[in-house]
Amino acid sequence: MNQLTTRTMDALADAVHSRRYVILFLTSAGPQGNGEGSDFLVKFLRGNLQAGTKILIPDMPDLEAPHYKPWKKKLERTLRDHGNEKVILIGHSIGASVALKYLSEKPPMKSIAGLFLIGAVYWGLKNWEVNEYSYEHGFQRHLQYIPNIFFYHSKDDEVVPVSHLWHFAVALPHAKIRQFDHEGHLYVNGIPSLVEDINSIDE
Repeated sequence: MNQLTTRTMDALADAVHSRRYVILFLTSAGPQGNGEGSDFLVKFLRGNLQAGTKILIPDMPDLEAPHYKPWKKKLERTLRDHGNEKVILIGHSIGASVALKYLSEKPPMKSIAGLFLIGAVYWGLKNWEVNEYSYEHGFQRHLQYIPNIFFYHSKDDEVVPVSHLWHFAVALPHAKIRQFDHEGHLYVNGIPSLVEDINSIDE
């Protein structure tokens, strides 16, 4: 069942709202909206989190040909703008890569309550060598400051092979792994367990 019960959703969304988290969503590359990019995921979150839950989607530079440094700067500015609030950071595809690389480079400048990564690339693998996105040796050490890390990946992902998920599982053994069978890369039906995991975070 893809939709959580109204009663459960109300209770879980109230919990998030009471904690005053800001949900920051970094999208995939390419066109967004109208069933493209991260559109299905964004709509699912907005439809399953109670009205009033703050979901921010930064307008990232050059979606058609994204580069790490401009996206990093935008992410830093957005985090700085919400310096008094805890952040739940969600990344999809290239958005997951930017979120993970940024947080792995140094201890976060603010409290990150949870990191939720969907269809993430483990850069540096064969045929996935892109220097600007590659993780530094020992990239795990700064991620220990984030208490809740979740990965979501589908076996039939046609963009990023599911094998990337298992490299993350080895590199980050404290992270929680969610694997699906038939969700592809766009998650047309949303991810109910994502909403449940967000709301499982303790204050």
